[in-house]
Amino acid sequence: MDYNNYDGHRHVVNVVENTPLHDWFEDSLEDEKMELRVNSYHHQGVKRLAQRFVPMALAPDGLIEGFYDPAAYNPEEGKFIMRLQFHLERMRHQDSDEFDYPGCPAAYKEFVKAVVAYQKKLNSSTNVPKGLKLDQEMENKRKIIVRSFSIARDMQNYLL
Repeated sequence: MDYNNYDGHRHVVNVVENTPLHDWFEDSLEDEKMELRVNSYHHQGVKRLAQRFVPMALAPDGLIEGFYDPAAYNPEEGKFIMRLQFHLERMRHQDSDEFDYPGCPAAYKEFVKAVVAYQKKLNSSTNVPKGLKLDQEMENKRKIIVRSFSIARDMQNYLL
């Protein structure tokens, strides 16, 4: 790894068909080759997944580079359980701010879609227990989550 060009490091991963990752990058994948060049440089990796998870991308050595839970991935319903080992937000051309692939912002757009759908679901819910009070620790966590949603919304607006 060239630490002087940390964000420039790329290696091949094989994308698994019929996964969210495949959907996001479908236009960038060649017919026979299901490969992307990504920038993962983690010192830890995923060798084996829990049963509920399905791989979305694999490195040539078999290391899992992305996975998701098909039962808990539906952004339109506010569900978004997936993980990538690489950094889409940093996969950009060195001489510009342009993404390596048009699909790079898709994960963030889908996350924001899930957040908005989940918030709408919460707002429309009439099943809120009476007398629900948050202790200070939970209130602090709630504020952090709300701030994260605001950052995600701002990121989506920036990417659009």
